Amino acid sequence: MNTRDFAEMLKGCRPVKDKDGNIIVQSIMNMQIVCLTTDKEFSLDDRFGNPLTALQASNSSYGQIGFTNKENKEVILPTQMAVMTKQSAQNHGMTKAGYLEKYGNTIYHDAGCVQGGQTGHFRGTQEFRMLPVTMREMVFDTVGQPSSYGRIYPAIQKLGQETGSNAGNYLNIYFEKYDKKLEQFIAHFERPKNLIGIIVLIDGEIVAIDKFPSFTYAEQVWDLMIRDCYGSLAIISELKHKSAEYAFTQAYEEVKKAHQENVIEMLEKALKKTKKSMTDDVTERIQEVLNLTFDATLDTEGQPSERSNAPKSYMLKAEGYIGQVICESEYNHLVSIVKRERFNPNALREVNELRKKARKQERFSL
Repeated sequence: MNTRDFAEMLKGCRPVKDKDGNIIVQSIMNMQIVCLTTDKEFSLDDRFGNPLTALQASNSSYGQIGFTNKENKEVILPTQMAVMTKQSAQNHGMTKAGYLEKYGNTIYHDAGCVQGGQTGHFRGTQEFRMLPVTMREMVFDTVGQPSSYGRIYPAIQKLGQETGSNAGNYLNIYFEKYDKKLEQFIAHFERPKNLIGIIVLIDGEIVAIDKFPSFTYAEQVWDLMIRDCYGSLAIISELKHKSAEYAFTQAYEEVKKAHQENVIEMLEKALKKTKKSMTDDVTERIQEVLNLTFDATLDTEGQPSERSNAPKSYMLKAEGYIGQVICESEYNHLVSIVKRERFNPNALREVNELRKKARKQERFSL
């Protein structure tokens, strides 16, 4: 086991900003998305194939997924991709991300069933979706555990309870209930040019971070990530009657009290004040997680040999966070981190505050 610093895993990345230097924050209800970008030289657009079109999935046993790469490009599987097929077969989900060599074949024995009592095995399908991000923590926790076809069922049951879909062990029931709403959800967010990653916040706290191998890759998986993965957060928020803070309205009222100007000028000032406030809040939250250090365990199931020069997969754990990185020679192709649901980030803030005080202290002397 070794360690990975979070700041190092996101090196080269930065939030997308407007012309005034404010971080662009896209919002719906109590959910916010911050998009990350990088310099073009750090986007490996020509190296990796499209995982949604290059791969075909099959299996011959429950609890496993085999992938065949049909292209002369390496492929990195998105985090926790699912096979949701119209074939008479049991749908399955990955418990992590993965890597396939050019024209490679790989079987992941640590996948799991996501369709209860349905029987049958799928053949040569490209019917891919993604597990909702609210399942990610529980599913990551199963990586490295003994083989079990039902390893994902508890996470589906929890999703069904939180979304009122009564999904049981059937992920398809959740999607069938909310697919129309999830399609509408996509329209709330715009993918910026040169996207390399996403930070997702709920109630002002970071709950998920994803970094992709390239601008092209991010474009290819954008709809699945927003709809299938992050959409569950919005559905749960809606059911809990959550709403966005009225930051602009509050800023406008403050400007109105302090200045006797025309409406247009006051609106402009309120908008600038709101953008700066959101930038400050998001910057503070990001700075907190950049100090995290993760225990990193080499993941070998379904991955290339440790002796291979191919990218390596590591499973990550830190206090309050869990995830995965696929990296090569200190270059991080894919990073996926989620906050543990029960973790209170205030504990992290207290630790960071003590570290700041410790740095100010002089060395002991007589």
